[in-house]
This record gives sequence, C-alpha cells and structure tokens, in this order.
Amino acid sequence: MHIDSHELDELARKLTVASVRAPIKAANAVKKGAQNIKTAVKADLASSSHSNFRRIPIAYEIKVDGLRVEADIAPVKTAGGLANIAFFGGAHGGGGTHRFYEHGEQEFETTARYVEEAGTSL
Repeated sequence: MHIDSHELDELARKLTVASVRAPIKAANAVKKGAQNIKTAVKADLASSSHSNFRRIPIAYEIKVDGLRVEADIAPVKTAGGLANIAFFGGAHGGGGTHRFYEHGEQEFETTARYVEEAGTSL
C-alpha cells in the first residue's frame, strides 16, 4: 500500500517556516509600537517650557523570551530624577505636566493591531 504524504510534508514545511517567522514579526510589530510611544513622549517633552525637560532622553529595549515579546520604554537612567519631576511632579509640587503612561495607553490598540497583522500575514 502506497501513501502519498506530499500534502503533509508541505504542511509541516509551512508550519516550520511560520514558527520561525512568527517571533520575528511579533518583535518587529512591538518595536514599531515602542518607537511610536518614544516619539510621542519626546514630542510631549519638546513642548515643555523647561529647557532641561526638553533634553530628557527616552529609550526602549525589546525583550524576546520564547513567544513573549515586550518593550521597556523609559527615560535613560541618567535623567531619572528630572524625568520623575517632569512626568510625576516633585515632592513640593510643581512638575508633573508631561504625560508618560498615557502615550502607551494611546498606542496599545494600534500595537495590538500590528501584532495581529503580523500573525495573519504568516
């Protein structure tokens, strides 16, 4: 008895290719979202009347762990204290006039759509 496994072999090949491409596409989608958030935060800071706030550096790091992809977006450590005042205010009032988490919340749906599109394009 002869069994033609050509279709199964082709399916296995496609699944293997998809399993390699999926994490890469997901990471690229998350990176695009992280860049959008970074750009929005920097634009918010650029509108500040406080010149030191305008110079706060913002960076992001993409972390991939198996099928999990995440972005850590934050002010560069050297600007930590000043960034805290810009985003959250000081101990004696003042500051806190710039948004940080809100930019991430605004980008969430768009980034989720990027990841979904990456998955459906496999």
